[in-house]
Amino acid sequence: MPTQPIAACHHVAVCVADAAAAKHFYGALLGLEEIARPPEVDVPGAWYRLGATELHVFEAKGYAPPRSPSFPPHFALYTADFDASVARLREADAKLDYGPATDAHGVRRVVLRDPTG
Repeated sequence: MPTQPIAACHHVAVCVADAAAAKHFYGALLGLEEIARPPEVDVPGAWYRLGATELHVFEAKGYAPPRSPSFPPHFALYTADFDASVARLREADAKLDYGPATDAHGVRRVVLRDPTG
């Protein structure tokens, strides 16, 4: 019997060293909608809605993200108004590291790091 292909991504989970700083970054700065976590999740952090997908942020004291010199771990977000979003992030002194002006598909992009890196 053939297996069912994967239909979608339910969530992305990231570890951070400081849950409060991450909540400010993802909630206040990026404007993501915070959603309720199950009561049995007792690790500091927050969950956010990303369209049909969720972002789960978990605190791990002393955490440092893995580093790759050629291709750092990441996930990508889309904004309907790239220029306004970049301007708002610059006003908030967010750390923006521009890569190529466009990716291989012609999509404009900017690399943004959360407070943990």
